[in-house]
Amino acid sequence: MSSENSRSLHSLVVNSLEEQIAVIDRSGHIVDTNLSWGEFGRRNGLEASYSFDDCNYLEVLADSSANGDDFAQEAVQGLKSVIDGHSESFYLEYPCHSPDQQRWFIMRMVRLKDSPEQFVVSHHDITDRKLVEQQAEYLALHDPLTDLANRRYFEMFLKQEFRRSIRKGTSISLLEIDLDHFKRFNDEFGHVEGDDCLIRVGRVLQTHARRPTDLAARLGGDEFALVMGETNNSASQHVADTIEQAMRKLNICF
Repeated sequence: MSSENSRSLHSLVVNSLEEQIAVIDRSGHIVDTNLSWGEFGRRNGLEASYSFDDCNYLEVLADSSANGDDFAQEAVQGLKSVIDGHSESFYLEYPCHSPDQQRWFIMRMVRLKDSPEQFVVSHHDITDRKLVEQQAEYLALHDPLTDLANRRYFEMFLKQEFRRSIRKGTSISLLEIDLDHFKRFNDEFGHVEGDDCLIRVGRVLQTHARRPTDLAARLGGDEFALVMGETNNSASQHVADTIEQAMRKLNICF
C-alpha cells in the first residue's frame, strides 16, 4: 500500500471512531481533530462553522479551572506534565454533565509517535459503565423492599455523622423503631400484607429524612432507624412523637 493510501486509510479509521481525538502542539494549540471531536462540540453549543484551528486547548481548560472546575485544573497539570516530559501519559476520569443528561468521560494524553512536539488527546464516553456502577452501588446500600438505607449504609453513615458532630460540636440523634408483634401480623395476614406494611412504615420515616444529615434505614426484619444530625434531645423527641402519630394513622393492627 502506498504511503498516500495508508494516510487516507488512517484518516478514515480515526474519523470512524466514537472516541473524540485531537492533536495539540507543545503550546496547547489544536493542530487537528477527528469528526467526533467536532460533533461533540456542536452538540454542546459550538456553531457548525466553528474552527478549532484558533483554539488553544490548554487555555480553554485553564479558563474552566479559573471558574472553579477542579477536574479542569487537574487536566491542565496532567497535560503539562506530559508536554514537559515528566510523564509518559496522562489519564483522568471526569464528569461532564449536561442540563438533561449525566455523562462521564476518560481523558487520555500521550506524545504523538515520532513527533516529539505534538500530543494526542482523546476523550472516551464511559457514561453507560458509570450508570451501571452507580446502580450496583445503590443496590448494595439500600433495602430492596422499602428503598431505605440498609444496615451497611446505616453503619457507614452513622460513623461519618458521629465524626462530623464531634468535629463541629453539634448534637446527633438516633431513633430506633421496632414494630411490635410483626411476626404475628405476617402469620395472620400473609407476607404480601406484611411487605406492604413495611413499605408504608418506610415512607413515614423517609418523610423525616430530608436533610443531608438525616438518614432513614431498615436494619432488617421489622427494625428501622432514623439518624438526625444537628438535632438535640427536644427536637428528636418531637420527631419521635410525630412519627408515632403518623404510624397510628396508618391503621395497621398488630
